[in-house]
Amino acid sequence: MLFTKSLKFCFLITALLTSAYTYANDSSIGDDNGTITFKSQPNISMDKESLLISENNIQVDYVFTNTSQKDLIIPVAFPMPPMYFGYSDHGEITNFKLWVDGKPIKTTRKLVELLEGKTDISKKVAEYGWTENELINYLGDHEAPPPKGKKPLPKEWFDPNGEPLFTLNEYFIWQQNFPAGKPITIKHSYAPSISTGVPQPVKYLIDDYAKATCIDKATQLEMKKREQAYGLSWAYVSYILMTANNWQGAIKDFKLTIKKQKPTDMVSLCFDGELKKTDPLTFEFHQQNFKPTSDLNLLFTRK
Repeated sequence: MLFTKSLKFCFLITALLTSAYTYANDSSIGDDNGTITFKSQPNISMDKESLLISENNIQVDYVFTNTSQKDLIIPVAFPMPPMYFGYSDHGEITNFKLWVDGKPIKTTRKLVELLEGKTDISKKVAEYGWTENELINYLGDHEAPPPKGKKPLPKEWFDPNGEPLFTLNEYFIWQQNFPAGKPITIKHSYAPSISTGVPQPVKYLIDDYAKATCIDKATQLEMKKREQAYGLSWAYVSYILMTANNWQGAIKDFKLTIKKQKPTDMVSLCFDGELKKTDPLTFEFHQQNFKPTSDLNLLFTRK
């Protein structure tokens, strides 16, 4: 176990050749003129959350209780981290499934474009007549001309190198009934989105991700020992955990499990808690009355 000066932990957990760029906690929402905003729900407690992160599957199990005297029906959203375009590959969330009290529930998928992470430009994109697929394809190769018959997007939406200053933000939304005084279970399972790229030199990985994933000196030395002629294979993973604070109080019972494919794989992350190794492939954290102080960012590397 390796400790950093910030008292966050950096773990040699060793994981996946390619890994996931994903994930988020449920949060109630309001839909303000097309912009999704997250709302506090002081009358609904998150009694339990069990989060599993692996290469091929993400699974989240919750127990919620409406502590008020009346039933509440509210929209709930599962937000994905922003899709960035440029030098990394990425894929879409696939096979997203939702169960409430053991019964499958259909969700609505919504995509929102945010300029510099805060200004919703979704309506303006629609006014330019670009479809979602046209936009995604163009951002993947923004040196190509605009789709036939469509106006070019504003220059101020891109930096001097032509890289987009906006992100695509994906949400899965549904209406949820929280009966008064009764616990309900909500479960998600899905194949994660992938964010990775060609193998990179260790110096590049350290420069870009040391701060976000608490890669300390000992871990950096281990990465350099493993470095091949082409560098290390890598994947950066984000999980939006802070939306758990929109519910009543702390998470009463929280469990985090990180599972990898091979014992020799590595992963670094910042986390205010001690992950314990339970078998060669699995690390776990379990705490009562857990209140997240940051989202999760993980860097997976291997030869």
